[in-house]
Amino acid sequence: MYYYSIILQHYCIIALGSWKSRIYLLRNSVQPFLTYSPIYLFTMGRHIISLDDLTKNNVGVLKTIVNTVLPVSYPDSWYNDCLQASQVVKLAYYAELPVGVIKGKPINNSGNSISTLELVNSHVVPSKLVPNAMYIEVLAVLPAYQHLGIGKTLLDYVIEETKKRFIHEILLHVHVDNTAAIEWYQARGFEKGSVVKNYYANQNLPSPDAILLSLKV
Repeated sequence: MYYYSIILQHYCIIALGSWKSRIYLLRNSVQPFLTYSPIYLFTMGRHIISLDDLTKNNVGVLKTIVNTVLPVSYPDSWYNDCLQASQVVKLAYYAELPVGVIKGKPINNSGNSISTLELVNSHVVPSKLVPNAMYIEVLAVLPAYQHLGIGKTLLDYVIEETKKRFIHEILLHVHVDNTAAIEWYQARGFEKGSVVKNYYANQNLPSPDAILLSLKV
């Protein structure tokens, strides 16, 4: 199989010669890729997966991915906080298409300060305390691009960033009914903790409870 690319303004036309077909991709927006199947391009026999920083120019892409994948909503202030230096945020690209995101932030959970989604959003480590955990607020990959190693690549990045900050635990919450996500994290070493009642109380979900998951690093 061979391919060639022609970049025309904001469009990339990719012709897969052996399939005798052309797929037109809008590079500067994630919207066209929300329901398409993955486009398989290979370099030396491997998928193209890369991570990039979040900027003011692509924060809209992050918002689109989050709103498409997750059943919860975040205020505009949350997206503004994503641009802060203290946050751990990366966009994931598959064959140069933005398809995933991860957002974590250092917290101090000594007083069990993450009992609801809203408390997590507003949590700031007091000046007299030091972070004792990295909390993953969002890990999302567009459905058509799941099971391709993108989520693992994003998670591995946060694990390494956590170690660099001399933090030794990663925490996150998963909806109690999201068995697939719970099993995915457990397969990567996370341990199930207690059920947090009403964690999603203000998100209009059928059940507001969440499972706390943790990983020692």
